[in-house]
Amino acid sequence: MARRSLVLALVWACSSSPHDVVRPTGPLVNKLPDGPPLATPGEHMQYKLALGGVELAIYDLAISDAPERPGQIVVQSHAKTVGLGALVKVDDYFSSWIDVKTGRPVHWTCDEYATNGQDKEKTDADLAGRHGDTVPIAFHLNGDPPRPEPQHVSLPDVWDMNSFLIALRAWEGPPGSTVVAEVLRSRFLWHVEMKIGGKQQLHTAIGDFPALRLDGHTYKLARDGSRFPDSDERNFTVWISDDDGRVPLGVTARTDYGAIKMEIVDYQPGTGQRLR
Repeated sequence: MARRSLVLALVWACSSSPHDVVRPTGPLVNKLPDGPPLATPGEHMQYKLALGGVELAIYDLAISDAPERPGQIVVQSHAKTVGLGALVKVDDYFSSWIDVKTGRPVHWTCDEYATNGQDKEKTDADLAGRHGDTVPIAFHLNGDPPRPEPQHVSLPDVWDMNSFLIALRAWEGPPGSTVVAEVLRSRFLWHVEMKIGGKQQLHTAIGDFPALRLDGHTYKLARDGSRFPDSDERNFTVWISDDDGRVPLGVTARTDYGAIKMEIVDYQPGTGQRLR
């Protein structure tokens, strides 16, 4: 797997060895509770992405400090390769407009380099424009005209990776509780199952925190909603602080290439009123 693919895998879901893939089990629901997103205007988190202890990229997650559209807040993430990772160019932006009452995403855009490190791929998903079981998605390369890539969906909600992470911050339930979701990472949809795991003290670059473990299992979907041909199943773990802040602390996984981690290195609490 190319280094760029490893970086992008961590941005969404770390690739795991097929030998240790185990699906979550427990009480299953297919809808997270409605409610305002657990986010604060101006809030900012920065993470380092590393493989086998070698830093490859920096990942930023930021909440807009002022609404661009009435009743919505923007969450933007940015992945950029550094150090040895800079040998393969990644400088990608992912933006999500989220309804401040329901916590559901309204719109999703991506601006990212293609695998060749030269072309720019741009995706625009009108999540609020869902019609029945179809979500309108447009994709274009560089300055080409956008072309439609409608996506079949099967669950009540469709998430993008930014809004889904924000929703997981507020998810509560007994250990073993499991939610199934469909989540956009760039222009493609992924089937995701998340389970509430255990609690432990987690050491990070910004301090030690009580942390809640969320175990994930995912695979890629085709445009018709079926499983993408030859798509590997992937396991990953998300750590969220088990306190009032509910700050995403990191993502971990084991891969055939070594331990791959996304760890928080800076947190700014924001300046506005928390929405939830």
